[in-house]
Amino acid sequence: MLARDLYKPSFLAPVLQEFPMNASEQTSLFDLNANLTNTSEKAVRCHDQHGERAAQLSSDVSGNTVSHLSSKGSSLGNGTSIMRSSGPEAATNFQLVNLVSHIFNESFGFRPDGKSYRLGPKSVSERLMSTDYLFIAGDGIGYLFGKEIPSSFGRIAWIESMAVRPLYRRQGIASALVQTFSLATTGSFFFGCVTPNPIAAYVVCKIVPGTLSLGPCSPSEDLYQMLKEIQKHCFDLRGCSIDRRNFRIRTGFSPLSRSDQREWCPREPKAMPRWWKAIEHLPNEFEAILVLQR
Repeated sequence: MLARDLYKPSFLAPVLQEFPMNASEQTSLFDLNANLTNTSEKAVRCHDQHGERAAQLSSDVSGNTVSHLSSKGSSLGNGTSIMRSSGPEAATNFQLVNLVSHIFNESFGFRPDGKSYRLGPKSVSERLMSTDYLFIAGDGIGYLFGKEIPSSFGRIAWIESMAVRPLYRRQGIASALVQTFSLATTGSFFFGCVTPNPIAAYVVCKIVPGTLSLGPCSPSEDLYQMLKEIQKHCFDLRGCSIDRRNFRIRTGFSPLSRSDQREWCPREPKAMPRWWKAIEHLPNEFEAILVLQR
């Protein structure tokens, strides 16, 4: 039985038998029933349209339409699949390019000047062309793309961009994306990213084991020199001055969104990481550098 069936007149007969009403009360009841039926039908139509869109999107991503997707993939514990493509292949596939653009535009809120953050298809294609991996979660509920960058100190696996649509956060999607990228880059001795959000940093630290450099940690000379060496090959670091003592960069990317959360609020009681406060109150013009030595 559908929820909308509960409001059909045939289901009101037992109510009228159990609770006798005069003509005026019955008229009011049937008027209420008509309003509820209309509301229910609208909700069902909205749900059906959303389902059709999700099914179409799933077909676009996993079917023959997106021919460049690798056959390799994985599945989350909750049944959500993660599909993998090479960056250059994805860059030439307009369905994937548009999908990444849509997820980004829904995920990063507003700039400090009040304008929305946008990453158009052309910019997405250019970014993907210079990266190694693209991972898509589910029917387009999140993505991660990143690359492996060589250096004289060893290779580093670098997350260039990751986003999960606001409605699907706190469900393990970001963790699964990071884990999939980590498993694909086990040959890299280092793992890194930049982020203005402590939750993203916490996800990476939780998934990727290693010696952590994050926040005001005064990193070693070797680590600092490695970052200087890879700067020209890393979109996040290119052209930025590295604040070595506070281990951060000055950047123009400072998303502000009502769906963002920066306070320490774990599902179960646990100690706050010592670096959390340094990122929680990070000035808008900065992003924290995170590097793990695996």
